[in-house]
Amino acid sequence: MISETFYLDHNLESIDPMVQLLVAAAESSLSQDVLGRFGICTSETLTNLVLHAKNCAPDAKIQITLRDTENAVFLEVFDPEGAAPFDLRKYATDLSEIDVMAEGGRGLGLIMACADHVAYGRVDGKYRLELTFSK
Repeated sequence: MISETFYLDHNLESIDPMVQLLVAAAESSLSQDVLGRFGICTSETLTNLVLHAKNCAPDAKIQITLRDTENAVFLEVFDPEGAAPFDLRKYATDLSEIDVMAEGGRGLGLIMACADHVAYGRVDGKYRLELTFSK
């Protein structure tokens, strides 16, 4: 099992370079189809966290761990220090129920639809979103 940890500044400008770094790190482990879903989930997850995390410290970093196992790649995204817990599974709208002309509201549904498994809960005293992508 290979594991690597990254830290994202809590701002929008940091998201694209981080997504590119994570996709490149997972590229050799996932098929192109799964890698595409991985990229979508990573971008949506980090964007939603930066835009909507409440009560976090202004200089709080977002910890991201990428774990590569024999059967799957796991993306773990830890809420920044001080952020209110947010379990996206409770709020995600099924993509079939979203107005195609709506400007937003697809992110959580995309995450749920593109990841093979989504888990959220406390790990080592922090809240963590874990997305699983099967090989």
